[in-house]
Amino acid sequence: MNAPINHQSLEEHLQNLARAQGSPSKVTVTPLREGGSLQARINLVNYDINLEIPQGWDPAQYARIKRFAQKLQIKDTLRKVCDDVTLHEVGHNKLRNDEHGLGVPGDVQGKEITIDAVSKAMREAGRFSIGVVLYLENVIADAINNLNCSNYSKFNGANMFFAEQGEVNGGKYSPLFEAFVKLNMGMWGSSRQRKLVKHYYTDKKEIDEVVKSCIEEVGITKDKKHNLALLFNRSQWHDTFYTFAKHLVELMDQNAPEILFGSGNGGKGYVVPAEFDDGEGAGAFDPEKIDDPLLKRVLDKDNMKKVMQRRNQNGEDVPTFVENWRALDYFYQGLASELFIKAETPKKGQRMPIAPIQTRQFDPDRDSLDHILFGKIVLDESGKPAFTVPRGYVEHTARYKSSITNYPELNIAVLDNSGSMQEAANAKGVGRQNIVPWGDNSKYHYALLAYYGVEKALHRMGVGTKTRYNLVTFSSRTEATGEKSYEDRTAIKRRILEPVFGDSTSIDTGILARSAHEPGSVLMTISDGDIQNWDSVKNDFKRIIADKFYVHFQIGSDTQTTRDLESWGATVVKISDAAEMPKKAIDITKRFYQSYMAGEVR
Repeated sequence: MNAPINHQSLEEHLQNLARAQGSPSKVTVTPLREGGSLQARINLVNYDINLEIPQGWDPAQYARIKRFAQKLQIKDTLRKVCDDVTLHEVGHNKLRNDEHGLGVPGDVQGKEITIDAVSKAMREAGRFSIGVVLYLENVIADAINNLNCSNYSKFNGANMFFAEQGEVNGGKYSPLFEAFVKLNMGMWGSSRQRKLVKHYYTDKKEIDEVVKSCIEEVGITKDKKHNLALLFNRSQWHDTFYTFAKHLVELMDQNAPEILFGSGNGGKGYVVPAEFDDGEGAGAFDPEKIDDPLLKRVLDKDNMKKVMQRRNQNGEDVPTFVENWRALDYFYQGLASELFIKAETPKKGQRMPIAPIQTRQFDPDRDSLDHILFGKIVLDESGKPAFTVPRGYVEHTARYKSSITNYPELNIAVLDNSGSMQEAANAKGVGRQNIVPWGDNSKYHYALLAYYGVEKALHRMGVGTKTRYNLVTFSSRTEATGEKSYEDRTAIKRRILEPVFGDSTSIDTGILARSAHEPGSVLMTISDGDIQNWDSVKNDFKRIIADKFYVHFQIGSDTQTTRDLESWGATVVKISDAAEMPKKAIDITKRFYQSYMAGEVR
């Protein structure tokens, strides 16, 4: 039996162990009153390590573990387990003499790879849930990490912890945990270590088949050096984690109460979810509901923008841990250049006198003292000096416009989602389709760049969150989302990023008029201009845009629509290539001011 735990002394000891590995980790030991087993976690953002040890916890209370420790002359089983646990936690980041220079998952990109691979396997198996993915990713990462740690320690402490879990959980392992232990023992266990944990095996055929499939398909051999080189090859991590996951998931139809002593996400067992997600992305990871700091960084929107650009460039697919439309949202947020729309609202103002015209003698019965021109003195009928006032003034109508913070509150986008928008925008073809289903050189791609460019500029101007939004899509049918606040734009984003392309192109100006009902709002149309019913609706269209800040983004070559718009004095921005999408300002105020001065805008 171990002596009572001196938590401060243990903490200092483990801190020194971490420092000896060159780790920046701050190690803390937290005593727990309740029973159970040791639990540990590492924060892979600040590298803090925490061990939680219940009062009275002692693996040597079990006879089998006690005999194992005695044979190996291990006097303090608790400290030995804690040593290996701490080494394991440091290993999630990096151990001092690592040939490969990395831990598992190590960093943000490593976590992205491992979560993506496991999520993919879970979706394919129809067993996706956030909890399942997190647990299984930890299982695989721990097994790989333990192999590396066994180069620094005989890892007898880890082995005793595995045995303790078997004792705590009724003398037998759950199927998943048994497979986990067998994978560990196969890669680094000694004959004595394998003998200790063998007592808790059920040796069910389905478990052994899963373990065998993992070993054979991943390529694990009896050569430890080979296995290290194989499993720490980050370029192969996606395949490695995917392969492990697709086989291990077969054993996840039962709870696994055993603790993973040092998982990167804390030591918690696995509970079969009440229901699984449908595999279509409905249950994608929400950073607000994730405890793992490293995974939070992966899911951070700024990081996801970079992830999507990198994946598009490298020909990789959309990550499986986010919904497809959200992934595309990140992609276009990161790719779009700011398109500033100058849309400053004018005010009528008033006529103001700016200079007097001629003068007359001051009359106290009709004139105000404020109007006296003290610099202009005349003689009255009796020859005495008298004050004068102006007979009239030169007047100027002073018109004022509000500041940019008073950008029109309603922003209406009219987006063409007809089949022709899937065509190439130029002679270069539709482009890559690994991330962008319609191709990153299609007309629809440039249409979205225009939309996101305006949205990006609104944020830069500080009005993005204050603006109301409405989206009208048109092809075979015209549909409007209705006005949405900034916080409630999901319907708009999903409409444009999950398009249903129509087989014709016409626009219902009745729906458009009801959506664009507010004078002085911003209205932009984005289309290739091939509107089949244009001749019959153009007069209505002209009336609709007359009192709006209006701009048309023409994707591709001119059409009759664009020629008519330009003849009306409307602003037309032509886009057919990425080179035409730099950050720029589009002044759509000129025509509006002209209409305003002419009294067309009320």
